[in-house]
Amino acid sequence: MVRFITDSGADAPQELLDAHDITIMPFGVLIGDDTYFDGETISPEELYAKMRDGAAPKTFQVEVTRIVEVFKAHFEQGEPFLYLAFSSDLSGTYQTATMLAEELAEQYPDVPYAVIDTKTASTGQGLFVLDVADFAKTHTFEETKTYAEQKVNSIRHLFTVESLEYLMRGGRVSRASAFIGGLLSILPLLTVEDGKLIPKEKIRGQKKVMNRIVEWMEEARPMIDGHRIIIGHGDSIERAVMLKQLIEAQFSPSEVLITIAGAAIGSHTGPGLLVIGYDLPA
Repeated sequence: MVRFITDSGADAPQELLDAHDITIMPFGVLIGDDTYFDGETISPEELYAKMRDGAAPKTFQVEVTRIVEVFKAHFEQGEPFLYLAFSSDLSGTYQTATMLAEELAEQYPDVPYAVIDTKTASTGQGLFVLDVADFAKTHTFEETKTYAEQKVNSIRHLFTVESLEYLMRGGRVSRASAFIGGLLSILPLLTVEDGKLIPKEKIRGQKKVMNRIVEWMEEARPMIDGHRIIIGHGDSIERAVMLKQLIEAQFSPSEVLITIAGAAIGSHTGPGLLVIGYDLPA
């Protein structure tokens, strides 16, 4: 049996993560003088409510003490495990976890493990984790590890936002660009490439952004029809449902999961975030 660890950068329905008995290590969230832990001491809904009230949260990587605690517990169980980490280009958690795992492994040389940089975030990471966990049900640890390593860079992420305000607060766009974009209802479409968040297009209007997402998805039709995709939202379920309907009118996925996005991405994009993760053809 293969055990799994991920972090709160993975956005997927909690009941599915629980069904696979996946351990989740939280990112930290700083709001003013207060410190929270993503999904533990602050919920996504609370995070977005605070942002609407003017809060500008900052995030920090999973704490060293938490990583040591979780890894040591898994080593002591004696069962092989994988940590499927948030992109190393967006957080230092992967590098820290790799170092700590190597140190702990010296005490438990007979327990197979791997720390894998998924190069994903949000629903892309959630999709990665669920797919690998499903694969592990009928495969060995080594087969599962190989499958996970081969899956890196095989997921497309598409992000858009309801307002440029929060990207401006985080320094992702300039104040002038946010002002002009707001006046013209121009919104960005972003993706993740080799683990980095990359702007792809600027599109005018919410509906056009959603239609453009569906157009982008045509590139991966063989991996969408009959397969799972995940839509995440920043406390904007209505927009997520609208996107799901557009996708189901164009494609035939096995399921379209909808989940609220946590702090790892939501802190920087704000309420109104819309993000989708789907597999790319090999």
